[in-house]
Amino acid sequence: MTNARIKLLAEGLDVSAIQNALAMHPELWDQNTGRTSPETSPHHGLSDIWARYADPATMKEDGSHESIWFPCADLLAVKDLVYGLMAAVCGERLGGVLITRIKPGQICKPHTDPGWHARYYDKYAVQIEAAPEQTFHFEGQSLVTKPGDLFWFDNSFTHWVTNDSPRDRITMIVCIKTGSN
Repeated sequence: MTNARIKLLAEGLDVSAIQNALAMHPELWDQNTGRTSPETSPHHGLSDIWARYADPATMKEDGSHESIWFPCADLLAVKDLVYGLMAAVCGERLGGVLITRIKPGQICKPHTDPGWHARYYDKYAVQIEAAPEQTFHFEGQSLVTKPGDLFWFDNSFTHWVTNDSPRDRITMIVCIKTGSN
């Protein structure tokens, strides 16, 4: 993906089914707070929904694992969009699918993402909700997105997200192994 740390790949994806499902199922937020509850986490205080992640039965000492769909994936209608993305990028293996929410005035603090999962997969993101005052940052680069935008980012470099708007920023992060990574 060149020297870019973040790159807009497409615009206008239909995210209305996911938007509607999220509005109908607010109880799905923060069922797993392993990423957002530790005060030392750059994600502290943010909200997550894990639609797909590690199958505990396959977890190895180095952190490698197989990912499985969680029941909320069906409620949120994410699979069609995820499988379409897999096909578009010639994905060979699907990892985690995480929906993140950054409320107005919040920040995802500057960080890099460590661990096997972060290193193994490329990260693609579909913007579900957005406003112009929300920005995904890298040193020397930033991206402002709209609902339906698809972008790639390299989370091995320091990055952070700001929400200076009056609206939630909701992003679906899809982890895909391709032949190029």
